[in-house]
Amino acid sequence: MNRLYSGKEPHLQDWISQFEKDEPHGSAISMAEQPYLRVIQYFEEEVSISKALEVTNTALRQHKFSGTLHAKKATLLLNLIKPELALESLDRAEIFGKSFIEIDLLRVQAYIALFDFFRGQQIIDDLRNNYRLTKEQDCQSYVLEAEIFRIQKEYQAMYQALKTALKIIPDNELALKQIWLAMEMSREYDDCLAFHHELLEKDAYQYLTWFNLGHAYYNKYEYSKAMDAFEYSYVVNELFLPAYLDYVETAIHQQKYFLAINCMENARRHFDLDEEMLFKLAFCHQKIHLYDKARTYFYRAKRIDSYNPDIYFHLGECYAAENRYREANYHFKTAISLQTGVEEYHLGLALSYGANQENGLAIEQFEIATNIASHRNEIWAAYAKWHLENHRYEQALTILSEAENFTFGSDLCYLKAACLAQLGRDFHSELVEGLKRSPKNKNLFFDFAPSSCSKNKKVRGMIRYYTTT
Repeated sequence: MNRLYSGKEPHLQDWISQFEKDEPHGSAISMAEQPYLRVIQYFEEEVSISKALEVTNTALRQHKFSGTLHAKKATLLLNLIKPELALESLDRAEIFGKSFIEIDLLRVQAYIALFDFFRGQQIIDDLRNNYRLTKEQDCQSYVLEAEIFRIQKEYQAMYQALKTALKIIPDNELALKQIWLAMEMSREYDDCLAFHHELLEKDAYQYLTWFNLGHAYYNKYEYSKAMDAFEYSYVVNELFLPAYLDYVETAIHQQKYFLAINCMENARRHFDLDEEMLFKLAFCHQKIHLYDKARTYFYRAKRIDSYNPDIYFHLGECYAAENRYREANYHFKTAISLQTGVEEYHLGLALSYGANQENGLAIEQFEIATNIASHRNEIWAAYAKWHLENHRYEQALTILSEAENFTFGSDLCYLKAACLAQLGRDFHSELVEGLKRSPKNKNLFFDFAPSSCSKNKKVRGMIRYYTTT
């Protein structure tokens, strides 16, 4: 039984209970308009909009001349995407004395749902030009105008409309929830940063402002500042899950796995972790080599969704990292059976076979992976490195030469230079090509080239030239 409605109207609890059980006798109880509105609010927030509409229709059978109830019905119909019926209810609400400004703002919503943007904009312009709107009404008019611009994909105008709305009421939640999308689509990152800092000067405890600021920083590639902003957002509002999620996403992107884990542990105090969060928690533990704990979270995620191939793939990687190749192979194969054509799954299985000296099976999987994603140089590089690690330089060179038909990259150049050096052939042109593309990856050459290369004056001169110019 609901406990929200006690005190002066204790009968409301019984009425709500009757309606929740679909007992027809509930409609026979006579109540004033205001108690009905409270009960409608309960069903709208706690049960469903459809149930709230049923209550509203019951209320209107007793209070058929209530403009407020007709307006409420229109709002519920709009939420159920029934704009034509909503317009009919709005006409009745206006006849029975509801404020025409409030009615017109609801009409705009109906016309937006009907894609009649001309009539919607006409009403907005008429209200602004001919009537004295309250701050709340004026703000709402700009939020509605922004919605028109959003559907029309006029994102610059959408951003400016929402910015105007927030200048009127800086903590308007609807505008704050939408402006980050307008910012991203219009690419108004610099302006959005400056504007949200202005908003924070007025109210430093508005969690949505911090959240939007985080998105602005993220789009400016200022990831540390983005993480700080997301953190402020969920510190201000501990129940705002999107801030936790975006903080974790940014931390993982920056390979700050300990910070991501700490954030998810904070989130666990307020939320039950879903499959996505369990997966990320497992992934972070895998990246910091806590494989046993990572497997625990991956298995918990698997209990929620046993058909997610990525879970099996990462379980395979955890087992392979601990040289438990039989378990690794089982999970890689399961991932492949659940989703075919994913090169990482075949590459993981190939590396597991290779590490267990099952060379024929490894080559078969490497070939599948390179056929699936021949454009990805890192797949070819992994194939070549496996041969290099086992001193099969000719085989590695053959693979790298084949890769040149499909892709390119500094890693392939460095590996080919190392192969040639090991075979006693001229490798300098390949090394130069790698240095031109990415000098910072030069250690990939030294990892596989003969040790004498590190002391070679010509090699050292080439590296010095390309790393200092």
